Amino acid sequence: CDSLLQPITMAFGEESAAHESPSAARVLTAVEKVLDEWLVTGLHRAGARKFIQDKICKGNTEECQHVRQWLLLRMNGRVWDHGIPLMCRSAENVPGLRSMPLWPREETSWLSAVEARHSEILAELMAVRKTPQLSGFQPYRDPVHSQGQPAADGLGVEGVDRGMWNVLYLFLNHKQFEDNCLRFPKTIAAIQEAFPRHYSHAFFSALTPGSHILKHMGPSNRMLRVWLPLCGFDKFKL
Repeated sequence: CDSLLQPITMAFGEESAAHESPSAARVLTAVEKVLDEWLVTGLHRAGARKFIQDKICKGNTEECQHVRQWLLLRMNGRVWDHGIPLMCRSAENVPGLRSMPLWPREETSWLSAVEARHSEILAELMAVRKTPQLSGFQPYRDPVHSQGQPAADGLGVEGVDRGMWNVLYLFLNHKQFEDNCLRFPKTIAAIQEAFPRHYSHAFFSALTPGSHILKHMGPSNRMLRVWLPLCGFDKFKL
């Protein structure tokens, strides 16, 4: 329960406190399991413990209310049951964050910095396509799920029910595709300037004419997905 977070302050501050207070020991163990779950180690783990102690346990500040709710859920092995049909039910979802299928332009004025680099990004992409080496594009695949159509090559499920969808990854799940990034220096600069805290998820997306992308959802409500149309949008529709 929420009140059990209070003894954590003592448990983090004094190693012996967990032995003196059974409730503190249980809470501390639950927090450590959450840090294990997210593979938090070393200095990052020490920083996470300090943040939990200073920002979550010692006060009920508005700025931490969402992560506080999330931590309590994960400590109890639960995920946020949001009831939103088109949002995934994932351990990464943080309760209470604003959610919109499409965000209004007045909420995303920072996108102008990306749009201003459109011609540079397109030029880099076209230049890569003309080189004799492999372009770096590969078929898009979704993780395996019960309603998906398994791919013919056995890798994941298809993202389209007709046509072809190929992607060229720059960043994915905190992995940087260094060879690809070296070929797109201006694109990488645009990403880093416009998204200083980007989700480590960026790629070029290419569809063959007549392709249809199946309904799908992102991995978390912590990520705001941005698409920059580059070329070939005759008769395209959402």
